[in-house]
Amino acid sequence: MQYTFSAFTPSAYYTAKQKTKVKFPNADIPDYTTVDPAINAESKQDPQKQGSTFTYGPYNEIPAGAEEFVSVRYEFTRPLTHASRLERDVEVSHWGGNLAIEERYWLQNRGAELKSHFSRSEWQKSQYLNPPTFALKALNLPLQPGILNPYFTDDIGNVSTSRFRSGLRESNLELKPRYPVFGGWKYSFRVGWDSDLKKFLRKLSTSSESYVLKVPFLEGPRPAEGIEYAHVTLRIILPEGATNLKYNTPVPLINSEIGLHKTFMDTLGRTTLTLHAINLVDEWRDKEVVLTYDYPWTAGLRKPIVITLGIFAVFVTAWIVGRLDTGIRAEKKRA
Repeated sequence: MQYTFSAFTPSAYYTAKQKTKVKFPNADIPDYTTVDPAINAESKQDPQKQGSTFTYGPYNEIPAGAEEFVSVRYEFTRPLTHASRLERDVEVSHWGGNLAIEERYWLQNRGAELKSHFSRSEWQKSQYLNPPTFALKALNLPLQPGILNPYFTDDIGNVSTSRFRSGLRESNLELKPRYPVFGGWKYSFRVGWDSDLKKFLRKLSTSSESYVLKVPFLEGPRPAEGIEYAHVTLRIILPEGATNLKYNTPVPLINSEIGLHKTFMDTLGRTTLTLHAINLVDEWRDKEVVLTYDYPWTAGLRKPIVITLGIFAVFVTAWIVGRLDTGIRAEKKRA
């Protein structure tokens, strides 16, 4: 892999003294850019090498906006996982006390591409030796404790090569794609689970009709080498009848909107908050979205009333149809 950056720290201010350290996965660095020792504050070879760490600098009296571009090329034998798109739905159900989460991924491995065609037999033989590989073989999803009913599907259907382990502190869902995802290859899938709503939702007071919901902005896979997200869409679907929605999150957003989402047995639709973000990395996994909304108890009766009226309408329709005379009789002759 090749990494290009500025040996001078990008800054809008004058810098009295600075240095830049780059740490690589290993000490195999076949190619790198050297800087003129004349600009080095100690007039030493630049960069200074110490194992897998390169140090550019120190440099003195760097003006604002100054840049000194350098490149390094290093060995990296792990996949470069890139999510071109992530759609994450969080559905709140007061009646069932459930928080249903579904995530849809469009992944791509941006690592080195194969030199020749892929051979399944050669791949299986090499797995006994477990050599370093840049292919994406599995995904590990550390989730909240106590999740239920996890599922894993792709474009073909349900994928059974998964393992779910639930613990007191953390739940772990291990996924294995249908094929190893090599450099340049893509893989799209969806994963979902249920959680206890009490862990994420609380009422402001016993007499109040206002609620506070706190959910993670990102969950999903956590590979050792990290993952980047080009575009993330988070939809938080509240119960039908929720009003006065407000939210707050430290995640940088490019757009947000409040609308309605219609599903089974809904009348007007469920209040939905949709958030859009771009260029996110694993560090945003620990950030949360905090929502406050009003949900009167009368709104909770809307769905049972709709179901009751629907069943009543079916019985009335069946009774009316049963009372209709659809028989064909011969007309009597007149004398």
